[in-house]
Amino acid sequence: MTCPSCNSDDYEILKTKGKKNKELLVKCNDCEHTYWTPAPEEVHAVKVRVIISEFEKSWKTSVELFSDEYLEVGTLLYIDDKDVEVTSIENSEEKRVFECPVIDIKTIWAKSLDTQARIGLTIDNHGIVLSHKIEVERDFIFAIGDVGEVYGKKFRIYAFKTLERNMRKGYAYAKVIKRIYGRLLPNNDKSKVKYDLSEYVVKTTIKDKEKNKDNYFN
Repeated sequence: MTCPSCNSDDYEILKTKGKKNKELLVKCNDCEHTYWTPAPEEVHAVKVRVIISEFEKSWKTSVELFSDEYLEVGTLLYIDDKDVEVTSIENSEEKRVFECPVIDIKTIWAKSLDTQARIGLTIDNHGIVLSHKIEVERDFIFAIGDVGEVYGKKFRIYAFKTLERNMRKGYAYAKVIKRIYGRLLPNNDKSKVKYDLSEYVVKTTIKDKEKNKDNYFN
């Protein structure tokens, strides 16, 4: 509470009245102005519904937060023995918002941080596309221009799609990358391989408009 006369927050409570809507008679210790003001609401725990995603799986749970807090997208929470990051918030009006008072939150969406980062890896060979899903440590760093290898075939990274933007230069951590784009290098290319991602592949798909998958490896 601040004094309406001098904005000081140094005060003394002289009297209270009311039960449900309590008011306080307050005296400012700086300017001695006396005034009635609504009593601040007592802070209490609020149980909020949470939906946590972990790759293709998701589950519903809840978390207790304090009524005087704000929550925003990107906040880290510890729920069900897992570190999670808030990815979306739905308020009491069923609207998605970036931040919201806890007392107005209907649902929190979050993603588990206790898993590795899952990234799409698209490697192009003149129109024949090899698409992988890889899982690496969240702090693994990829850079535009890096030469990687998958199952003995080398590729050079030329772009990223991250959570916020597309990138054609620079580097990014795996935890913010959604997809990596690369071009297959010829078998006689002498570029030094920075990392072999073969052991991190969890799924592979080949897309060839001519239905000739063998062309990819030639």
